[in-house]
Formats: sequence, C-alpha cells, structure tokens
Amino acid sequence: MARDRFATRAAILESAAELIAAKGVGALGVNGLADAAGCDKVLIYRYFGGLDGVLSALGAERMLWPSALPTEADGDVSLADAVYAVLLEEWAALSGGALMLGASAAEVVGANALGPATAAQRTERHASMIALLREQYRVPPYVDLPALVEILCAALTLFALRAAHTSGSAASDSSPHAHTFDPNSPAGWRRIEKTVTAMSRALLDAD
Repeated sequence: MARDRFATRAAILESAAELIAAKGVGALGVNGLADAAGCDKVLIYRYFGGLDGVLSALGAERMLWPSALPTEADGDVSLADAVYAVLLEEWAALSGGALMLGASAAEVVGANALGPATAAQRTERHASMIALLREQYRVPPYVDLPALVEILCAALTLFALRAAHTSGSAASDSSPHAHTFDPNSPAGWRRIEKTVTAMSRALLDAD
C-alpha cells in the first residue's frame, strides 16, 4: 500500500533533519534526500517545491533554536545570575542538538532557507527571554540588555560550532596551546563559563 501524503511528507522532513544533523545543510540534495526518505524525488517537488521548501518547512515545524527561559526570580538570584544561567542553559542545549547546530551553521553560510528560519526562532525566543527578565528584575538604565544577550549568544554559538567541527582534535590542558579557548577541553569550557559569568556581573550588578 502506498504511503499517504502526510506520512511521505513527514518522512522527507525527518530525513532532511537527520541529513543536516549528520552532514550539514550543504550536503543536502534532492536525490540523497529522496533515497533517505524512501520516496521518488518528484514528491519532494510536489509537496515542497524543492529543497528550499523543505528547509522552510523545517524552519516552521522543527525546533532550530533552544527554548531557554529564566526561572522565576527569588531574593537570592540577581539579574546577572539569571542572564548567564539562561544563556549557559541555551548554550548547553544548542551544543547537544545536532539539528540546531546544523541550522546555526546554515545561518552563517547563508544562501539557504534554513538560516533565516533559525534567526527568526532565535529572535522570537530571545524576545520572550528578555521580556521575562525585565518583568522579574530591574535592568540598569545604562545596559542595553537585548544587545548584551545577542553578543554573548553569538560568542557561545561560535564556540558550540567550533567544538562540533573540531571534535577529537582538542589540545590537552597541559599542552603548549592550553592558554587558548579550546571548547573541546574541560578547562576551555570552564573558562568560557567563568568569563560569561564575570561579564554579566560586571555589567549588570555594578549599579
């Protein structure tokens, strides 16, 4: 019995997500996607209009950016604590999500429909994050909180991508290059986390 339209469409999207997670958006092609989904390539054009349509559908229907929101404020948590905690939570989720990493890389590369979808999800989720932070904490008037979040997020995203693309080639903590930020080494991760914490506190707690 032939699969129905919805099952075939779902198989195409799932296969596209798996291919992007494993090899990156640049490796996605109509023939390879059809083989992975177990369907005729004509169905990719019929249901999505081509690869750009597949990528647009992934952007609309899949999580391409982590959903990390601050926990409810209490008296022992400062604005700085809340900001770096939620950013590090987002970073951890991004680092562990192969499709999200592939989508972030697609945004950097450009010239595909997945990049704008990733940016749109990040913008929406950061807007919710910042709205909750403003609701729960007093933001110093001299701080541009959206800009701070985006700058720190961009740096952490770069480290997540670097770690994914250099897996297995990290320098040991005792090597001559251990002074550099190596996101593959435990010491490198600790230094990055420590620095994000220090920057957040310097800017947000100095009122």
